[in-house]
Amino acid sequence: MADYRSRYSPGPGKRGWLRRVAAALISPLAGRKRTVPPAGRATVAQVQREWFFRRISRSMVLCLLLAGLAGAAAWSGWRMLVRSDIFRLTTVTVQGNRQVPSDTIIEAAGLEQGMNLLILDTDQAGRRISANPWIRSATVRRQWPSAVLIQVREYRPLAMIRQGGGADGDLFYIDRHGEIFARVRPGQDMDYPVLSPDRQVHAGERLAETGAVHEAFRLLLLAARGNPIVPVQAISEIHVSRERGLVLYLVDRPFPIYFGREGIRKKYYRLVRILSRLYRRDRIDAVREIDMDYMANRVLVARSAP
Repeated sequence: MADYRSRYSPGPGKRGWLRRVAAALISPLAGRKRTVPPAGRATVAQVQREWFFRRISRSMVLCLLLAGLAGAAAWSGWRMLVRSDIFRLTTVTVQGNRQVPSDTIIEAAGLEQGMNLLILDTDQAGRRISANPWIRSATVRRQWPSAVLIQVREYRPLAMIRQGGGADGDLFYIDRHGEIFARVRPGQDMDYPVLSPDRQVHAGERLAETGAVHEAFRLLLLAARGNPIVPVQAISEIHVSRERGLVLYLVDRPFPIYFGREGIRKKYYRLVRILSRLYRRDRIDAVREIDMDYMANRVLVARSAP
């Protein structure tokens, strides 16, 4: 016969109470098992996720539609502005040019009367202008609504330099920075001193900062300061000789002046004093040559007559 237990009994004793406490402490550490919803039923999270993606899709479609409408409106507005007469080119101003004519610069930039300023590429126009060997740099700017300003910087020739040491070499212009920038063409200004180096030179090259050619260029810079006795306009040619160094020829005097290779500045101002004395005493016509490199602190003035 089974044991009888009262329905209203107090339950297990001390041991049962300890078990309940242990189970309560261990259950948070063990974690909860994920309950799987019955098939056919959607959780709240799934419903919210589907609603979110549905809303995002609608927003993306709306944004794409608005972007397409805005692009079409912008394109139509752009076409209307390009075809309109508001931004038609009527005036072109060129500043800074002396050697290159304004018409040549405007043609190189690709500017035409009546073209629309909205389609003008100013950077490309500046590069086309700078392709001219006489142009150091060029800037093209729009002046709304219908004008363009072109500002150029040209090279300023100091002298001409011969391509080779021979007398038949091609001539190039050279500026105060020692840059060889353009070939001398027939009909161009040739009223400049000629520098005849002992090596080949080419357009776009810059003279080295050492060597006999550089010393000859320094001599030209000294004369370009405007000394009245030996100005740069009075120099006909400076020849670089491997045996005698620099040999200077004046425009109105046929005799050579030997400078050597060193102490160019000191020798130049010494030549100024010697020529000043010869002009003052009216003895310049009897000079056959002047050797500035004759001896240390000595100058030889050779005469063709007693």
